[in-house]
Amino acid sequence: MTDAKKHVIVKPFDKVELRLPIEVLMSNPKYKKRRDLFLQGYAEVQSRDATDPTSFYAVAGIHGLPYAPYDLLPGEKIQSSDWNSSETDRWGGYCHHGDILFPTWHRPYISLIEVLVYEAARDLIYNDKNYPAGSETDEYKQEVEKLRFPYWDWASPSTLSSGVPSVLFDEYVFVDNPTQKNVKIRNPLRAFTLPVDLGSLTLVGDVSNPTQRPYSPDSTTTPYTPKGYATVRHPNSDYISNSDATSLNVVMYCSSIFRPVLYQVLLVDKWDQFSNHGNSEGKPEENYGHYSSIEVLHDSFHDAFGGPGGHMTYADIASFDPIFFLHHCNVDRQIAIWQACHPDVWIIGNADTEGTFTQAADKFIDENTPLAPFRKSENEYWTSKLVRNTKALGFTYPELEKNPNSRDLLRSMLKYYHPNLNLQYHWKLTLAVKKNKVGAPFQIRVFLDLPANASTPINSPNFAGLVSIFARGKETQCANCLRNFNTVVHGIVDLTACMQRLFIDTNPKPSGELTDQSLQPNNITLVAVLKDGSEISLENAGLISASYWICDEGPDFDLNYENWTKKRVGQVYPSQ
Repeated sequence: MTDAKKHVIVKPFDKVELRLPIEVLMSNPKYKKRRDLFLQGYAEVQSRDATDPTSFYAVAGIHGLPYAPYDLLPGEKIQSSDWNSSETDRWGGYCHHGDILFPTWHRPYISLIEVLVYEAARDLIYNDKNYPAGSETDEYKQEVEKLRFPYWDWASPSTLSSGVPSVLFDEYVFVDNPTQKNVKIRNPLRAFTLPVDLGSLTLVGDVSNPTQRPYSPDSTTTPYTPKGYATVRHPNSDYISNSDATSLNVVMYCSSIFRPVLYQVLLVDKWDQFSNHGNSEGKPEENYGHYSSIEVLHDSFHDAFGGPGGHMTYADIASFDPIFFLHHCNVDRQIAIWQACHPDVWIIGNADTEGTFTQAADKFIDENTPLAPFRKSENEYWTSKLVRNTKALGFTYPELEKNPNSRDLLRSMLKYYHPNLNLQYHWKLTLAVKKNKVGAPFQIRVFLDLPANASTPINSPNFAGLVSIFARGKETQCANCLRNFNTVVHGIVDLTACMQRLFIDTNPKPSGELTDQSLQPNNITLVAVLKDGSEISLENAGLISASYWICDEGPDFDLNYENWTKKRVGQVYPSQ
């Protein structure tokens, strides 16, 4: 795979093995050798020269910055059909965001880093001549063949109760090998130090520059990271990650956003709605009463974990934080579970695409579209059809190991992630927002029974949830974001838990009509907030519409989702 004369190949594993939760991999003694191999392999990939296509920097750069072709051989030229700088109406990166290939494009992307980490770990065991033959070395050789990339389920009950696992912030980790114990290495899960400048400054002395103090990134540009500086999460004014703020934010999102939205995503039964966060302007928001998407859910984690100024918050630089790949591994797990719950639902091709480095805009895409730049062989790219089943790549997930019945799996997942079990009526707010109007990432926060504004804390009992808009900065070279100004994000917020806290009646009359104590449109306040905490008007934020709904899950709490119904209650925005 590292032969300089050949392309990087995403080679499938010979045997199917489990991708494990990061908490299990890090703490279960059964997996101690596998844990140590993973940490050393990930560290090795991160240490490679930026020009090496098998380096962490090069792989991370596929997603956004530095907007360069991936894995060109010496003397090789890009095809005439590929992107070039004169095509101002076309996206110059590889990633599929906002179209039907979002789930499947990211699957071989995670497999690429997975294979690189595996090969690096395998080389450590097989190529170190100091490791003696014998049972200890043989055990490492057996474990490395089982090594797959881990995921972090940030919507799990353990995240809800404990927040971010400490291993994601520990500065150092201690690992073993066949001849040494407790070797101290820098934690490859904590941060990645940039080997070259990432991005550019808009002004000399700009406070978005980490070399300036105080560090205070503005609201509309992607932060600049100079060579030698590390990725950060919820950075303070000294450009130091704040682990407490990150963990508290994740717990809050887990309760009010991750679990309720994932619960909704599991119920979606159409690929075009499930697969991406929006569509072109025109579909009325009223069509989405019981709807969210895997991409909307994905966007909210980026927002929660990165925080203002943190790399994960900004699409162009998110992939340089090592957590990006654990996050997307979990998103792939959610996709695989959803596929198993809806086995007959699959991609229906369309031309609703904004273009990529290798795919022209408004051209038909379907399950046979090459998922560039991920190669199956020297002359063939992986396609959605080829990666539809995760086992084709050599991995599966714990929930799918025993091939459960689709209905039983869906019921068990609904129970596991249900935000408020044993309630018949659940209240939802749906929103339709122009993704690219602001030209920066932002949030639309939802409060009940409170005339809130941008300074109202989200730990207020009146806070119901939010929708994260994972947009790129105005200075971005993402031409498709600029070209598709009217792309719409459809999001959802579960109001039920907040209504309970505030003693707002959640039960309508037997006729279905609201009572005098029911939630009224004027009791719902929407606030658009930029990443620097400043407020913008809902019109300037691109909000098109917002409505709220009652979802009736039946009086018996039996998870017979086929019989559930929904009813639109009223319009919140524009006010009537």
